[in-house]
Amino acid sequence: MPYFLILLISIYVNLQATIFVNIQDTIEILPHSKIHHDIGNKETINSILKNNDKFISTNKKVIDYCILAPESVWIKFQLKNPTSNTIKKILSFENIFLEKIELYKIENQKVVSTKTTGFYHLESFDGTVKLNLPITLTPNSTQEYYLYVKSEKLSLWFKPLLHEPKEFKKEDTAKQVIWALFFGGILSLVFYNIFLFIFTRDKIYLYYFLYLIATLMQSELSIYIRFYFFPMDDLEFVKKSLYFNLFYINIFVSFTMTLFIRHFLNTKLYPKIDLSLKILIFIILFYYILQIFDIFTIPQVILFQFVMPYYFLWIGFYALYKKNPQAKFFLLGWSFALLAWLSLFFKFLGLLPEQYVFEYTFETLIMAEVILFAISLAYRIKILEKKKNDLTKSLLIQQQNESSRLEKIVKTRTKELNNELKQNELLLKELHHRVKNNMQFITSLYTLKLNEHKDKDMEEKLQDVERKIHSMSIVHQMLFTQKNIETIDAKEYFEQVVENITQSFEMENIDFKLDICAILDIEEAIYCGLIVNELVTNAIKYAFDGKDGIITISLNNHKDGILLEISDNGKGIQTNDTPSFGQMMVESLAEGQLEGKLNIKTDHGTHISLWFKNKIQKSNDESNDN
Repeated sequence: MPYFLILLISIYVNLQATIFVNIQDTIEILPHSKIHHDIGNKETINSILKNNDKFISTNKKVIDYCILAPESVWIKFQLKNPTSNTIKKILSFENIFLEKIELYKIENQKVVSTKTTGFYHLESFDGTVKLNLPITLTPNSTQEYYLYVKSEKLSLWFKPLLHEPKEFKKEDTAKQVIWALFFGGILSLVFYNIFLFIFTRDKIYLYYFLYLIATLMQSELSIYIRFYFFPMDDLEFVKKSLYFNLFYINIFVSFTMTLFIRHFLNTKLYPKIDLSLKILIFIILFYYILQIFDIFTIPQVILFQFVMPYYFLWIGFYALYKKNPQAKFFLLGWSFALLAWLSLFFKFLGLLPEQYVFEYTFETLIMAEVILFAISLAYRIKILEKKKNDLTKSLLIQQQNESSRLEKIVKTRTKELNNELKQNELLLKELHHRVKNNMQFITSLYTLKLNEHKDKDMEEKLQDVERKIHSMSIVHQMLFTQKNIETIDAKEYFEQVVENITQSFEMENIDFKLDICAILDIEEAIYCGLIVNELVTNAIKYAFDGKDGIITISLNNHKDGILLEISDNGKGIQTNDTPSFGQMMVESLAEGQLEGKLNIKTDHGTHISLWFKNKIQKSNDESNDN
């Protein structure tokens, strides 16, 4: 009887240790297996085959070891195909970061075949993102397998499952769809915030954009995306990619969140906290420089990532205590983020049993966080818009009141100024009229003197002075008769100056050609009139020697200024070592008063040109500069 019981127990144990693969449902491997935890990765398949006594039964559904040191696990199990058909299965592993997975097929304590996969042993992308190994069982056969799973840097956790190929493909596709939805949701917020930054230039949207990018790069999604776009079958690339994620992207999340918190909670209101965040930014930048020399370890990075969220949470509570309106949004959103990261850390550290964790916990919590922060930023826009509208209304009311008050003042003052302006115009016209009368009186006196003196030389000098005075009086006469008292029409003015000169001489053989098209300031008109009077008088006296001649006078706009040209076809001006009074006067008026450029040419007559920038043009340039 005891032997019979022992036999029954032995049969029961063997049945429990054997997995029947003719079942359509997904099969958990561990409840039907024996395991050996190899700390230090000391065992090989040969040493394991010689020491089967190291294996122990387990109640685990998930392998979840965490020593953050080189370790591996050996799993021994049997698969039985009781049917007369060949059965194909897929052995999958939930953790994409398992470095190496080897499946040994054993017959008579010898390795018949080996299949390998793992994060460091990926093949060309075949459309699936889960680590998996295919298994084929012949009809009516029982096959023994040894599964070797290794991890040297991260925690060792995974859940080996046996699937029907179609079901595995279906589950893998569903996983990719969920990740795509997660990626699309966050990516839409990425574009939304970068556009907000472009149009508003508010840095908070830039920092939140960077935080979202860091979050996407930190999650497993960044690994799955790489399957589609990068050579994940390249071992060196995979190692560098994982290293970059562990030591740079994880810290970049804290860096971007620090920048975001400073602006979101406006920590400048709390100088000590703001200083600590500035120091933290500097420390992270310094960390990046030091990590070039591979100074820090994974546990140190994990510790930093574990502590920082709690510090940010404390800042949120402090801002709430200070009645910061954004604090409640931050605390709620950051609580989701904190739970997401804790679930991720516990998952990778193996501190939280995998069977008790929702598969998409991290993604769900992060999605809730980013949506909540997006809502809070939208609420921020609403608050700013409300403040803007309130301020606009206040300004409009104030503007209306001020406009009414100013309108009364302006009307009163305008009336006063119009009266003063009319008086000033009358006074100025009267002044010009009196100046003109005084000049005519002086001219009359010179005329009387001319009648008294018979000296030819003295007579010419007095006539010259008379012409100069008369040319100036013409300006005042024109100002008195026109509405504009600041500028005059040069054409009308020069015609009167030339007419006055011709009346002073008896000449029939000299013709005048005038090409005048410019507006002159009063002062410029007087100076130009004196110059024309002097040069034309000299030409009449000395250029023709009684012969026929033509004197041409032109005044036009030229190269942002005024160009005055006086030329004749006479014998040409004679150059003397000692300049005459007339020459000195012309040079003084041209270069000193008008600040122009005087040029004299003698070639088939005399050609004198004067370019100057008139005051009207100067005032326009100064207005444009201001």
